[in-house]
Amino acid sequence: MFRYFVSLFSLSFASLAAHVMLNSAPAIAQSVLPTESFQSPNSYIGIGGAIGLNGNTTSLGSGGLTVVSKLRFTDNFSLHDATVLFGREAATSMIILSADFPIRNSAGQTIVAPFIGGGAQLRYADGLFVSPAVSGGVDIPMSSNFTGTVRLNAGFPSNRSADVGLIVGAGYSFGR
Repeated sequence: MFRYFVSLFSLSFASLAAHVMLNSAPAIAQSVLPTESFQSPNSYIGIGGAIGLNGNTTSLGSGGLTVVSKLRFTDNFSLHDATVLFGREAATSMIILSADFPIRNSAGQTIVAPFIGGGAQLRYADGLFVSPAVSGGVDIPMSSNFTGTVRLNAGFPSNRSADVGLIVGAGYSFGR
């Protein structure tokens, strides 16, 4: 069980490390400093909660404490991760490749960024099981440092029923 938690967290932190490495190129001496406008919600990592709506095979269906993260590749393409821990059922991680659709105000600031995507649901119950998953939700920039997220995730474990959960969380934003 401990090895599973380590592998779930290493997926989240590996995506964080990759983003930092990609965005740590040396700055040009004549570059212009960015203003305080909020672009699409940047990458973030944080915590939240899952409310189980359907199913009881995974902790997504039963609810629990959640670690949420997002690794933004472009304004319209990112990787969303949610790991539900401490639920009644098997710990579950949802790794979703998503298309993002940022909505901006007249000043060019992102006010909300809906997303939809698909990927994999990983769960540990007497071994690691991988099954398909889908997700849709919104990322909401609360400030230049914090982003809120609301997601509806559905995983399809091998028992042919869907585990569905509503995830609400907030995270610390990084990367510009």
